[in-house]
Amino acid sequence: MKKLFATLTTIIILTITSHAQVVINEFMANSPGTGTDSLEFIELYNSGTSSVDISNWSFSQGVTLTFASGTSIPAGGYLVVVYDSIAFMNYFGISGVEFSGGLSNNGEDITLINNVGTTVDSVDYDGSGWSTVSNIDGWSMELCNISGDHNNAANWNPGSNATGVFFNGFEVLATPGAANTCSTPPVINYPVYTIDEINNLDANGVADSLNISCELRGIVHCVDFRGGTGIDFPFSNSSNTAGIRVFSYSDVNNYSVLAGDSLHISGTVSQFNGLLQFAPDSISVISQGNATASPNAVSIVDETTENKFIELNNVYIIDTSAWTNSGPGFNVFVTTGGPSPDTNMIRIDADIDLYGEPVPLGVFNITGWGGQYDSSTPYSSGYQLIPCSMDMLTNNTKIENSSYDLTIFPNPASTILNINSSFEINQIDIFNTLGQKITNQTSINSNTLQINTNNYGNGIYIINVISENKIMTKQFQIVR
Repeated sequence: MKKLFATLTTIIILTITSHAQVVINEFMANSPGTGTDSLEFIELYNSGTSSVDISNWSFSQGVTLTFASGTSIPAGGYLVVVYDSIAFMNYFGISGVEFSGGLSNNGEDITLINNVGTTVDSVDYDGSGWSTVSNIDGWSMELCNISGDHNNAANWNPGSNATGVFFNGFEVLATPGAANTCSTPPVINYPVYTIDEINNLDANGVADSLNISCELRGIVHCVDFRGGTGIDFPFSNSSNTAGIRVFSYSDVNNYSVLAGDSLHISGTVSQFNGLLQFAPDSISVISQGNATASPNAVSIVDETTENKFIELNNVYIIDTSAWTNSGPGFNVFVTTGGPSPDTNMIRIDADIDLYGEPVPLGVFNITGWGGQYDSSTPYSSGYQLIPCSMDMLTNNTKIENSSYDLTIFPNPASTILNINSSFEINQIDIFNTLGQKITNQTSINSNTLQINTNNYGNGIYIINVISENKIMTKQFQIVR
């Protein structure tokens, strides 16, 4: 029994020792170019003096991969796991084992476990001290001291080895399948640019400043549209002539978004579905409580309103059933009505207090941030207005207090509702208290109208009466 116990103990010790030989030695979270990160990789290194069988080992975090039976890493050898083995072979001449999923450019855990679920090695490259180059196209991160703390950012440096591999105009600096170089992290230069200088677009709506690293200065407008981890907020100069959306999947310098903050932000220009964005590496708060820009009144949201603070006046919702209060946000369309209506998209984000409120009925003014969501080039559609809060939606009183004479009678009504106006009526829309449009009549072109209300249940209703650019909202009641 003692001999058996001693034998089992020896086997366990040898197994643990062999596991400790294998380390996550290098990784590239952001391979060069745009689109799929086809050159993304993780390199495993066996630092021991004997081969290690890694059959049925897997990654529990970072990527998805279970190693096939019979997979091993020789003593002093490397095994590279890759997103696209064909691309990796074409560019580096190295055979790789394919994983699915991908590494976050902004940091996450990479965890390797053995066939019984024990952690072999783990690296968390998210947080303080990690080099910003881990999220720059074409830079790998290399482990410098195998015996050191693998989660200490100081124990990792960007790869400096010029591979001669260029992909979408970027050279890969890495050592896949070879010894690490552990260079000194490069100094990133952040020249100060105004937002006006980096927001030019080509004929396809693509920003000509993509991937430019710089420092931008301006004022926070609106709230944080991400709500939880990460940040997403409008950032503008004080004159509202140019703006940009600041976006990161991770928190940056523990900054908590507050409208009116004056910030200096260092980072890189990016673009998502046509919307110009800025990926921050660092955020410095210069002052707080600054005045935000006044909105520009517009009739149409388009490329000229992107990343600008804007206001639409005298509009109403076309289809109130689209006000769903569901998902991460929802879209509704508003119109000015009349024979030549202006129609625009409003995006209600789940992180603003207007989300969850009842659908606005009647005519209103709405203020918000000009956005875009167009999934393909040319980026010429998908323009939106995104309000920041409930305060940015106000009832329109200008037309209700105008001198135009509009009467509806009897009120309460039973079976017939009469409408008399001193101006020609083009269209009417009637809503119930749930916000559902129950009646729509167009091309009326008369000063009088009679509506049969036999099919209406008892209750309160809202009527929009539209003529050219004039809209009047009235409330009436059905009682039987």
